[in-house]
Amino acid sequence: MHHKNAGPYITCGASVAGTRHIRDQIPCEDAWGGVILPGALILAVADGLSSAEHGGKGAAIAISSGINTAADLLRTEQDPDIAFIIREAVREGREYIKACARSEGTDISSYATTLLMAVLTPDKVVCGHIGDGACVILSDGKASLLSVPGQTEFVNETAVLTQTNWESHLRITSGRGDAILCATDGCQGALMRREEGAYIPYEPFIVPLVRSLKQYCIENRDLNAELADLLVSSRMRALSSDDMTLAVGFSLPGELV
Repeated sequence: MHHKNAGPYITCGASVAGTRHIRDQIPCEDAWGGVILPGALILAVADGLSSAEHGGKGAAIAISSGINTAADLLRTEQDPDIAFIIREAVREGREYIKACARSEGTDISSYATTLLMAVLTPDKVVCGHIGDGACVILSDGKASLLSVPGQTEFVNETAVLTQTNWESHLRITSGRGDAILCATDGCQGALMRREEGAYIPYEPFIVPLVRSLKQYCIENRDLNAELADLLVSSRMRALSSDDMTLAVGFSLPGELV
């Protein structure tokens, strides 16, 4: 799938297996997706839990059904309530997972996955987030964190879409920006650092990356392949042995389109 250019918006992304999965010959259990609509862009990432038998499948279903639902609602609503649309898209993603579990005769918990979905419009960026991972927005070259990993009671535990009280773990945040970056926990460390107990965006990674992607776009390079190359680089591998997903959406200056 090449990057899509339908107007001023671009989406791109990549999911790569972590070194631990490569060693154990387990396929990548992360997923990402992006859709461009007139005047809006939808981006989502999901991390299927390694401890769940069908975590990777859960991530893939949550992304495809969630993004399709959000796109349908955004197309049909005249003055869309984006927070409501994201909530409905996340709910629909879970319903699809539930239906899949039922047809396979397994429990929904075996499809455990995180989910982060963001919608970028000229007015604002809205993000819905369950579990770990991170979402950063860029506005005039200045980065800010829109959503950070969710708080849980226990270390190494993350909230997932498949749990019964998923709605209480769905965090909706909004801001303004012209670019969004969404990462699963395998590469959230590239987007942010922890200083004095608080997360801050890591601009030396974020700003040059978006600038490069915009340039590659003008050069007609495959942005998904460029991101995949970045994720398998030794610099990124040093961050985590986990699967890595990074998805980026941005608007280009009008005259380039």
